[in-house]
Amino acid sequence: MTEEVIRKLLNQILKDLFFKILKLQAKMVSRTAKESVSRTEMHTLEAIESSEYVTLTQIADKLGITKATASVTIKRLVKKGFVKKDKEENDKRITTLKLTEKGEISCGKHREFHEGLVDRILQEFNISEHPYVVKSLQALLDYFVKLEKSF
Repeated sequence: MTEEVIRKLLNQILKDLFFKILKLQAKMVSRTAKESVSRTEMHTLEAIESSEYVTLTQIADKLGITKATASVTIKRLVKKGFVKKDKEENDKRITTLKLTEKGEISCGKHREFHEGLVDRILQEFNISEHPYVVKSLQALLDYFVKLEKSF
């Protein structure tokens, strides 16, 4: 294969891979929740889950979204029953976010989805090939991190 053919093939595979992962991830979580959960909502749930004490501002910073977007997303998640807001006892101006049982279940399904991806990669490659797979994926991630910093 020529370099041009390989470039086109890699580009198509990456596009298909990213879109397929996002689509399947949203479907899996939405099916579990028995209602639609957007990508932003799922990542917001995941960000809340990974912190014991988290505020709306911290979620916005962590996800790289505006406070307004985070606020709208949190309001939808509260309305859907995934998240609850708690006022701090010592400072009523501060509201922390916590997952409800429904939110925890959805996060668990989200984790299972990612674990399934890892399981599939490990099944597809011989142990001797794993370093190359990891190195390639790390290089891709490093590129995205560098690209993000340039904006």
